[in-house]
Amino acid sequence: MSEVQEVQEVQPVLSWQGNAIHILGIGAEQPAELGTHTTQALLNADIIIGSERHLKCISTLNLTAQCAEYPSPIGDLQQLLEKHQHKHIVILASGDPLFYGIGSYLVGLTGHKHLRFSPALSSIQLAFNKLGLSWQQAQIVSLHGRPLQRIRSVLGNQRLYAFLTDEKSSPRHIAEELKQARFDNSVLWVCEALGSQQEKVRSFTVAELLAPEHSDTIFNPLHVTIVKTLGQGGLLPEFPGIDDRLFDTGEQAGKGMISKREVRLAALGLLQPQAQDTAWDVGAGCGGLSIEWARWNPAMTLYAVEQHPQRIGYLKNNRDRFGVDENLHIVEGRAPEKLASLPSPNAVFIGGSGGELHQILEYCWQQLKPGGRLVASAVTEQTRATLLAFTNSPLMNSIESKWNQVQISRGDTLGNQLLLRPKAPVLLMLCQKPWKTDEHSLASGSHGALS
Repeated sequence: MSEVQEVQEVQPVLSWQGNAIHILGIGAEQPAELGTHTTQALLNADIIIGSERHLKCISTLNLTAQCAEYPSPIGDLQQLLEKHQHKHIVILASGDPLFYGIGSYLVGLTGHKHLRFSPALSSIQLAFNKLGLSWQQAQIVSLHGRPLQRIRSVLGNQRLYAFLTDEKSSPRHIAEELKQARFDNSVLWVCEALGSQQEKVRSFTVAELLAPEHSDTIFNPLHVTIVKTLGQGGLLPEFPGIDDRLFDTGEQAGKGMISKREVRLAALGLLQPQAQDTAWDVGAGCGGLSIEWARWNPAMTLYAVEQHPQRIGYLKNNRDRFGVDENLHIVEGRAPEKLASLPSPNAVFIGGSGGELHQILEYCWQQLKPGGRLVASAVTEQTRATLLAFTNSPLMNSIESKWNQVQISRGDTLGNQLLLRPKAPVLLMLCQKPWKTDEHSLASGSHGALS
């Protein structure tokens, strides 16, 4: 049997010199149902930190420890831990501390080696078991402390979801989003105060929950909403290739300052998005490519750079319409100046340049991380010439470039006859940075793989 490999982690904030911290998961029971190990940790504690509910759950135990509620803001917990780091500290959390809980925050503070986790059943587990639903294929979405619109980034038809919510994402709010997305036949189960004497499980259709008689329905703050999506759908994309008509451009549907669907798909195919990428979309326009890029790769961070005020407004509308505000960040201003404040990218798309294409190409290439992908588009002959000159410049010494031209025709009518109207061809250039810089390029002063 091989040894367990060490977990690779970033440098923790604190250089922890104290005792191991015990993080204990607490269910909804009052008093809490605690195992022998958990009870012993509480009995040995010098200080116990938790919410008011957590502390109430252990109030029947004969404890000598000092009890303290979580500080507000939660960032002040760092100072509290430093103050007591040579004491025996126990932190109480809801359910599984490493499942949308405080666990990841604590790992970032001290590193995992100084933490001892004892999870309880999570509310998600309890909810699905209460309903008798297998949940290995369910998508878990936290709306707690997050904009409700983010639900739009994940909604699809014939899917099973579990939503962790707050007062701004109540079951009625979720039902409203489902109706707007044409998932009118969806079923919602609201599972409240699971494991407690106040436990309650109720099911609703979208229409039932939005009916006037439920306008004043009150749900326990400790609840999970399970959803099975059903209905016509079609307003939110479920596969790459978003219909141009779904974007807000301020013009006739499908028109305006966006990369057209076929061009977006070709460009994204060259960019080959990867999880954890940092990416730039320079000259993002109304956000066609940015939205598509961010929606299908939620584990990336994308910066959309645009200088035109009106287009920025449409870009923001489209970001909210498709619920991708978590990983799509809008940078207002002119490139390349505005790029200086951004983290170095793994991938860059240049769709607009405001007459500064050569400078933008050079700057993006220099900032691109090793192995990174640079894709630029051109429609006019002048822009094509600039791309070609860039690939032949000393900066790109020995770097291979790849070229694709996308030319499409879309169906129209002339009289009552079908007519295929050609769109302007779009040239796409791809350059990929080497993973290593060879000695020759360094000696010659080439910046081909500098990041």
